Amino acid sequence: MPRQENPQAPQQYVDLAQARQMGRVVQVLQGGSRLQSMRNKLLTISLFEGGSVLGLPDDPKPFDFRYDEVDRFTQHAVRKYVNGGYRGTDFTCWIGLYDGRTHRIGGQTTPSERHIVEDFIQYIDPRIATAQLLRMQSALRQGQPVEFGDYALEAGGLRLAYGFGKKKQKRLAWPDVQEVTIKAGSVQVKARGKRLTWATVNVLSVPNLTAFMTLVRAATSG
Repeated sequence: MPRQENPQAPQQYVDLAQARQMGRVVQVLQGGSRLQSMRNKLLTISLFEGGSVLGLPDDPKPFDFRYDEVDRFTQHAVRKYVNGGYRGTDFTCWIGLYDGRTHRIGGQTTPSERHIVEDFIQYIDPRIATAQLLRMQSALRQGQPVEFGDYALEAGGLRLAYGFGKKKQKRLAWPDVQEVTIKAGSVQVKARGKRLTWATVNVLSVPNLTAFMTLVRAATSG
């Protein structure tokens, strides 16, 4: 998916961002095939200080969201190999808003071309996490759990839902958490003094992963 150099933000994107108080435009990403370019069907992503707008250049109803409106942000990266040779990495993310709207976007970065979806994820991820952390930290201070799919953070430690229908639960106190890492597409938790991992959960089952890891590091750093 060749990238377009120095694209301009579609005026309807700018108007929508202004109406939604997203601040100034930071960057515009655009990519597609030559045929898509001729048909004005390029994927276009306008990144603003406080939100993003994405769709086709002439889309009358592009998907728009402010970073402080995101309830669930899930991302996934899969490296692809053919006969032992690296062919590229598939990047996918799912955005779920408090108002119920959802959007999925994906693309592949190859050894010769970085996909605009990778740039999009890299830009919005820390901004979404920053907006979410204030709410999550407040909830934890008030003794309320904060859920991240199969995992949940509580004032005293980690909680895991597992088994058929996720009806079973187990807990690990913060002092007993040795490390939490992301390996081979999974979020793994190791308990102190235990050889086997305490829990392994696919990243697709851990939304808001950056906020999750930030809160875990804060809780275990002392």
